Amino acid sequence: MIEIVFFSYLSSVQVFIAGYLFYYFFLNKKIEPEQNIFEFGFFGLLLLSFFSIFLNFFISISKTVSDIIFIIPFILFFLFFFNKNIFKKIIIFSVPVALLFTLNISYDTINRPDAGLYHLPYTSIINESKIIVGVNNLHFRFGHTSIIQYLSALYNNHLFLDRGILIPLGLIYCHSLGYLIFELFNKKNKELIIIFFTLFSFSIFTMNRYGSFGNDAPAHFLFFYLVCESLKNTDIIYKIKKTALISTFVFLNKVTLLFCFFFSVYFIIKNFKLSNIFNKANIFCLLFLSLFLFKNFLVSGCLVFPAEQTCIKKAFWYDSGSKRGSNAINTRLENEAWTKAWVDQRGSRKDFKNYLSDYGWIDVWSGSHGKLIVQRTIPFLIFIFLIIFAFSIYQFKNENSEKKYKIKCLLNRYVFFFICISGSVLWFFKFPVFRYGYSYLASAFSLFLLITIGNFNFFQCQEKFKKIITVLVGLLLLAIVTKNTMRIYPKLIAKKNDSQSPWPNIYSENKNSQKIDNIPLYKNGQFLFYKSKDGTCHYNRGPCTHYFNANDGSLDEINLKTFYGYKIFYFKKNRS
Repeated sequence: MIEIVFFSYLSSVQVFIAGYLFYYFFLNKKIEPEQNIFEFGFFGLLLLSFFSIFLNFFISISKTVSDIIFIIPFILFFLFFFNKNIFKKIIIFSVPVALLFTLNISYDTINRPDAGLYHLPYTSIINESKIIVGVNNLHFRFGHTSIIQYLSALYNNHLFLDRGILIPLGLIYCHSLGYLIFELFNKKNKELIIIFFTLFSFSIFTMNRYGSFGNDAPAHFLFFYLVCESLKNTDIIYKIKKTALISTFVFLNKVTLLFCFFFSVYFIIKNFKLSNIFNKANIFCLLFLSLFLFKNFLVSGCLVFPAEQTCIKKAFWYDSGSKRGSNAINTRLENEAWTKAWVDQRGSRKDFKNYLSDYGWIDVWSGSHGKLIVQRTIPFLIFIFLIIFAFSIYQFKNENSEKKYKIKCLLNRYVFFFICISGSVLWFFKFPVFRYGYSYLASAFSLFLLITIGNFNFFQCQEKFKKIITVLVGLLLLAIVTKNTMRIYPKLIAKKNDSQSPWPNIYSENKNSQKIDNIPLYKNGQFLFYKSKDGTCHYNRGPCTHYFNANDGSLDEINLKTFYGYKIFYFKKNRS
């Protein structure tokens, strides 16, 4: 575990420094003394993600490449942009980040089953090869990977080795909680304290296990950050730049959160100037989005797979087969049906298309996914409503409330509430699995509370409220520490687990953290890809798939060609 503490601390310092450099160049050269330093963590990860995907168009993200990218922020900072106060804060705040990271990740698991099915295999591909055109034809899930796979691949260097790919997820979690705690005790946020506290509580109750993060949690944490920053009373140009950058990062992590872009669009419309559109931050966002969408096109033939409207069907690696899983229409129908509890049907089972043809799925969904969502959110809701009840009693005893809200502040809150509600409606009718859209739901709920009880006297009494918040935040953090300590302690003292690494196993489902030699498949003497031995590929040699898209599972249909060093997988046309 000492290794985890050291690796997470060093990574946190590097991400803080990278974020400071990015913030300096794209947002504001003047750093305020009360600057929330955890913001630098988000922007550092954004910058590193950009370099990873950009470089992967030309080279693999090997350990040597990762070494160079890891070191560059330190060199630039210490030689050209050194700031004593910033560096002091970075050194200090990286300590709680490393401790929370260690508690969260030690002896936990990877996200199951998705990590073993396609998160880790795709990360392995990035580390071993430049972009493989048509790799979606080996496994349809390779068509909708997240930017987090590129960020993870960048931490496989000669110091961290393969275990480094686990670090970015944990950093996003720790920096998100750090950001919310910092804002809770920022005196400038007196009127917004309720939303910071609600989102912090939601994160503690429902987003507290490393093994449950996957590709979803990072996007939702960033969406919370977007909502919070949008509500602040800051310079409009600064806000446009920041929301554009955050929205881009959110979307690249989870395309289902595409409504995030309406935040920056709203601010641009409110204060329309060409300088608010054409600036360094927005140009960076456009470039990053273009790279990501072009990567998607190369991988699957679609800009956003499996949205068939974004597919360029003339691309010869686009799978036009009507029966194969890598076909965009088939994948969309399957994904949507599964999110709407298709598997939980009773009696005769409809196919995907018929199941989605009417609203009969709602009844099936409410008895499975809907029920699970209620179960997961009940503890959080009880906690929040008990606190609201206490605040309401205080309010009724002190009814001389002064409503100090400005009209523009109220307008912002209603607009953001409408965006989150709209996102929630989209979530329910298109992909109603909790992990796909809970930031829409939690943000809408938090904004509703801000609008309805944000003017309570209690929130205006800074000293009294600060004491209560300190106690509540302390109790929530204590609960997380206790939960993880109770999970870790038995594994530390059990002799039979002496050889078990505290890092989550990225190689297989068993406890032995060892690489597996999967089955290499050849066609006409040419190596194609690896087939999983035990049902999941995990982080082993690639490209690897446990699921082959060909109709009959044979290699007859798949073809591999090389074009200027790029591998291209494709199916023969006019075959279904």
